[in-house]
Amino acid sequence: MNLSSDAPWIILIVMNPEARHSKSASASLTTAVAGHDVTLLPAAAYDAWFTATQDTVGFAFDAQTGSHAIGSDRGEAFFRLPNSLALTPCGCDVRSSSAKGGEYLLVSGPSVSISTDSYVTNLQNPRAISAARQLRGWMLGGTMPDALIVEMEISRLCSAALQVPPRREKAARWMTQARFSRVTEAIDENLDGNLTVAGLAKEIGLSASFLSRAFTAFCGQTPYDYVLSRRIKKARRLIAETDLPLAEIACCSGFSSQSHMTVIMKARIGVSPARIARHRLC
Repeated sequence: MNLSSDAPWIILIVMNPEARHSKSASASLTTAVAGHDVTLLPAAAYDAWFTATQDTVGFAFDAQTGSHAIGSDRGEAFFRLPNSLALTPCGCDVRSSSAKGGEYLLVSGPSVSISTDSYVTNLQNPRAISAARQLRGWMLGGTMPDALIVEMEISRLCSAALQVPPRREKAARWMTQARFSRVTEAIDENLDGNLTVAGLAKEIGLSASFLSRAFTAFCGQTPYDYVLSRRIKKARRLIAETDLPLAEIACCSGFSSQSHMTVIMKARIGVSPARIARHRLC
């Protein structure tokens, strides 16, 4: 089953001029399988406006900030949690923009039936993460397996989106957007160093166990898993945008070796570093 980088979709993406003409900008990947449309949007600046033509489930792999207007011309700031789901009902008018964006998966089709008539974001269900990662891996790899297998993963993702479990335990309530940003900024600044939960906790005056619980409850990932996802993202960007040797990229991204980077990337995104096109952000 072939994937298209320019297949039609319900969203019109307009990159800002700097992003549109940069060699780091990449097109979305879209495929149709088992009656469903699946699109993987890149982590890049965007300005998008659309009216949803069918119910759609979205999955944000990265934290995102920007502004959007839902069903009106009045924009407001938004913050999208990493590993969070969004429901867009058919007929919903959306205008959204972000200076950085984030990798984002969209799914519509027979498995998606939204009961609400409102746009809903930042839903979290741990069961959605593995399904979204699997779909992303297939799309980045360029091929899809048997339609029945893909349909099963789509069903898992949609089921998780429509059956969000109760959350917001005490630790999650403590982790505000500002505190989360403080922790994640510290992680991004030290990706190539010896990061530990204990060290991060000490920096903000918490116990390692409480920080781990609060972080996981807030964004659906353990601090360790989040660090790995950020190292993978940095490595993908360096592979796509530079001519640095893979061994050097591994070191710059915080991996102990090129082989370590290869093992982690194949396990997490289904693609080895060697299969990522140079000078193109995947």
